[in-house]
Amino acid sequence: MEIMDGPSATNSPALPQDRFANVWKPLLLLVIPCAVAAVFFLSDPVAPSLASTTRRPSLVFNSYMVHEGEDPVPSQPLLTPFFTFHNKGSEPVTIRELVPACSSCVSPDVTAKEIPPGGEGRVIFNVKTRNQAAGFHEYLVTVKYTDPEPHEVVLTYKVVLPEKQIEVEPRVLMVMGRISSTDRDIITIADHRPERAESPMKILSVLSSSSMFTAQSAGQSVVEDVRREAIEVTYAGNIPVGQHRGVITVTTDDDMYPAIQIPVILGDRKRPADEQVLVGPEAGRIIVQASSPEKSTGMRIVFTVPAKWVTSHVETFPTQIVAKVEKTEPLDADKIMVVVQISLSELPSKGIEQGILTLHAKDGEEAELVTVPITLLWR
Repeated sequence: MEIMDGPSATNSPALPQDRFANVWKPLLLLVIPCAVAAVFFLSDPVAPSLASTTRRPSLVFNSYMVHEGEDPVPSQPLLTPFFTFHNKGSEPVTIRELVPACSSCVSPDVTAKEIPPGGEGRVIFNVKTRNQAAGFHEYLVTVKYTDPEPHEVVLTYKVVLPEKQIEVEPRVLMVMGRISSTDRDIITIADHRPERAESPMKILSVLSSSSMFTAQSAGQSVVEDVRREAIEVTYAGNIPVGQHRGVITVTTDDDMYPAIQIPVILGDRKRPADEQVLVGPEAGRIIVQASSPEKSTGMRIVFTVPAKWVTSHVETFPTQIVAKVEKTEPLDADKIMVVVQISLSELPSKGIEQGILTLHAKDGEEAELVTVPITLLWR
């Protein structure tokens, strides 16, 4: 006998309430999102516009990158690419700072720091190629400005430099720690130009910016068809405490390289706690107007030194840089401020791009020095 368990669920007839549920559930899923959206829309009748209200920066450059191409540029000690800009805004623009990615390669300059609405100007790179390796190079400068909101923009210069022409080794002469009068260093200037093999470059003079060191010619040699000039550097005894800057200037009979300059850094920044020194800015600058030297513009250098120091005088290299102490005043019981204005009396020799400002002082019987590198930007 077959026993039936009763009717199967799949075969049983649908009840009325089941048919109703099968209809209203899908409808409910469609209606709920619309209802929620309507509630949010009606609850904020003054919802903000989606349009952006951010104001565009006012300073606009004609180009943000200059590329000289794939071929090497002609050999020259200084490249001066420029980037033209315009103030497209309704407020004045102030150029606050030019920051090169490589400060020893590029000395950036700007034709005007205050640009009125509709005004224009240029950022000039001043790329020093003398000690740069041959091949592709990319130089970056960050322009920081306000309009009046603060902004930054990065400019890029791409160039292929030719094979080495004049090579200086070391590029910067650094002597750290204690320095003795018996110490001696050699700087080598190598001329790789084959066209000068028959008429080599001649050294006319070797100048030292400071009595802390002495540089002089130490003879020539030819190695693998490359002519090399040796410069010997010796040092004075009892160099004052602190880190000091200087420059060695080698003048030549070469029109392309009339002056070759080698920066010198002596000592270190360690000073006694009660003899700390501040300089602002840490490096000076003079814009040299070659066609109108009287229009060359300098700047103020502010020294903060111990009150126990007695300032005697300031000294410059080259001598065409004029330094004048504008004021000396106490800041507190321990510090005094010395403000020095630098300018130019006449044009220095062609090729001079680096100078030095030295503040001389006495601490009792001990001599004290504070040195500041000065960059000369030729126009």
